[in-house]
Amino acid sequence: MFLKSFILAFFAFASFVCAQTMKESLFNMVSNCYNAWEKAKAEGWASDDAELKDFGYGDITYDIPNGYVETSGITDADPPFMNECKAKAAAFKDAKGKYTYVKYELYYCRYYEESTASRDIKDVMPEGFGLDSFVGHHVEKPSTVSFLLTFDIPKIGTEMDIHLKILPFGLAPNDVNGLTYKQTRKVSEFEEPLLRFREIAAHVDNATLLLAAEGKYDKIPPQQKQIFDNTIKKFGNGKVSTKDILLIANDLKKMYDIYSSLECVQMTLKWNKQTARFEIKSKGPKPPAYSTFKDFLDADNGKAFVEYVGFRC
Repeated sequence: MFLKSFILAFFAFASFVCAQTMKESLFNMVSNCYNAWEKAKAEGWASDDAELKDFGYGDITYDIPNGYVETSGITDADPPFMNECKAKAAAFKDAKGKYTYVKYELYYCRYYEESTASRDIKDVMPEGFGLDSFVGHHVEKPSTVSFLLTFDIPKIGTEMDIHLKILPFGLAPNDVNGLTYKQTRKVSEFEEPLLRFREIAAHVDNATLLLAAEGKYDKIPPQQKQIFDNTIKKFGNGKVSTKDILLIANDLKKMYDIYSSLECVQMTLKWNKQTARFEIKSKGPKPPAYSTFKDFLDADNGKAFVEYVGFRC
């Protein structure tokens, strides 16, 4: 009887320790966002918990049996109540009983967005995973990252949806592989050449944009070329050259070509306990098509994003 009671007590204690360890690990994954809320309160941005929660901030919700946590907060920036963040994390168990923690985090006004894991993300994602996985074959990458991968962290189960997003023009971090899991650029960091290119692209035709992307500036019709020259002269402030504009056009054309080749922009991954990494379970449908390069640029959400952030933050 004593032995049975001891065994039951031992397993109860082990389960408690395991739950506490998981809770701590899950909290560590989302602590930056949650701690930002605590800091906001400590610095007097709100008088108490209730006031912050009236704004929808400061909640942290655990579901330990399913290995899940989510929280919301406020970043340490001014004005405080316009700088929200949110974070979600989940635990995935391998065949040896060890957990891998996967997280998605978003800071709105800073445009900081990240999908990550407690281990090297390359060892967590499917073997050989990359931008080519969404295309079905190898593609030439732009000189800057053009696509952001985000995780839809599951509350229950071991399947996770992932989404490929076009980065708003001018927010792409400097990289060379075309795909990133982390976005950290700010709107204030928009380069002058990109702003000038967007102004030009809005007023020239598709044929002109294609010639610019190919570096054939001398082939552009005079009236269209005048738009380039006037925009650079009027707004460039001596910081923008025609060469800068052509390089941007070339990069964005590569981005358009990749987008046009995408088989999907959403996948469902399933966790493999034996390999302790995800596998591709299924792929979503092809994304909407754009008939021309100009249509693609006109539909870019970059401009909308700038206006949204300027109003919100």
